[in-house]
Amino acid sequence: MNRRLLATAAAVTIGVGISVAVAVTPVGATTPTCRASQLRPHFDGQTGAAGTTYDLWHFVNIGSTCQTIGFVGALNFGSDGRPLPTTVHWVGTKHTVVLGHGQSAHWRFSFLQPSILNCAPEAATNMIVTPPNNSSPVLAGRGEKSCHGVFNASPLEFGV
Repeated sequence: MNRRLLATAAAVTIGVGISVAVAVTPVGATTPTCRASQLRPHFDGQTGAAGTTYDLWHFVNIGSTCQTIGFVGALNFGSDGRPLPTTVHWVGTKHTVVLGHGQSAHWRFSFLQPSILNCAPEAATNMIVTPPNNSSPVLAGRGEKSCHGVFNASPLEFGV
């Protein structure tokens, strides 16, 4: 299932032309950009307040020291492995995050509870996320069950 999901994700990424912000490393910078292959996503739980749901996530750096800046991209998938409509709005001010081996950076996805919007939540069972400064997605597991697949992403920040 995971291979089929990642193959579908790659095809969708190429076919749809998802835009990815790429940060240019300043001349003389010594810390390399984090690669998707060295960042492992983890779901930390869900909270909510005033009709908004917050899904808390973090990446753990399993590689050498690296830096990243910006927002995480995402794409939901249904139980049959097909991509679902997904729109991620980036909200906030991005910061450069330097991660040593074993360190983590967190972000949150947020959305209005579907019942407030009188819609059924999207039947997302899996999701891929694309780390900032990358075009290669990684499998995150659970999907975001927002109304019509629309949700917000906060910028990546150091620590959990």
